Amino acid sequence: MMKRMLLAATLASLPLGPMLLNPALAQESNATTTIPPAPIDEAQPAAPEPAPSTDSVGTVAAEPVVVPPPSEAVIPAQRANEVRAESLIGATVFSPEGDKVGTVKDILFDTSGKATGLVLSVGGIMGLGAKSVGLTWEEVEVQPDPKLLQVKYSEDQLEAAPAFKTQEAQQAESSAQKLQEESPALPPAPGTQAPATE
Repeated sequence: MMKRMLLAATLASLPLGPMLLNPALAQESNATTTIPPAPIDEAQPAAPEPAPSTDSVGTVAAEPVVVPPPSEAVIPAQRANEVRAESLIGATVFSPEGDKVGTVKDILFDTSGKATGLVLSVGGIMGLGAKSVGLTWEEVEVQPDPKLLQVKYSEDQLEAAPAFKTQEAQQAESSAQKLQEESPALPPAPGTQAPATE
C-alpha cells in the first residue's frame, strides 16, 4: 500500500503525471483542439521591421582580413636535405668505427638562429652519471636518411673532454664563488682545535 502511494505521488509530480493517474484526463488531452489563427485586418498596415541598432549591443563587427606571411618566408614542407631538431634530440651518436658514443641532449643556436653545435650526453649507465659534452656543428656529420649522427671521436675521448656548462650553470658557479669570497671565514666550531701552523 505504501509503495502505491509513493508511486502515485511521484507520478503526480511529473508534468504528465495527472494524465497517467486519471485516464479521463488523458483522453481529453488526446483530443485535437484547433485554435483558429487571429484574423488579419487588411486595413491596418503591417508593423515595420525594426531598424538595426546603432549601439554596440547586438551589433556584429566585420572580421578583419588576415594576411599571411609572404610565400618566401614560409616553409610549407621539409626538404630531403633538412633534419628536424625533434628527430636529433635523443638520437644516438656513433664513432667512425660504428660504436655508440652518446646521445644528443641539446642543440645550440646563435642569436641569428644558426645551429652552432650539439650537446652530447656521454658515459654513465642509462643516463645516470652521464656527462654533457659540447661539440661544434663542424664536428658532427648528420645524414638525414637514415638518421645517423657520427662524430670523429671515441667515447673515451669525449669522456676526457671538459664538461659543457649552460649559461645558467656558469652564472650559478660565479654567484657561489662571489659569495664564498665575500663571506668571512667562519671560526672553528666550539670544541674543535684550529689547525696547527708551523
